[in-house]
Amino acid sequence: MSQNTPHPKFIEAMRQLSAMSEEERLSEENKDLFEQAMNYAPLDIQPALMAIRKKYDDPAVH
Repeated sequence: MSQNTPHPKFIEAMRQLSAMSEEERLSEENKDLFEQAMNYAPLDIQPALMAIRKKYDDPAVH
């Protein structure tokens, strides 16, 4: 698989996550799906996902 082609698990996770509201994406129920997206994300996308991930750690969001 080339560096420019996202991993199928990343594509599937992002497809599901993009259909959700931000509140749903940040919910505990979807944390595993978000982790899957993080684990398989192309390197150029990882910084944006890390910024979103910080919202998980923000107690004000929950």
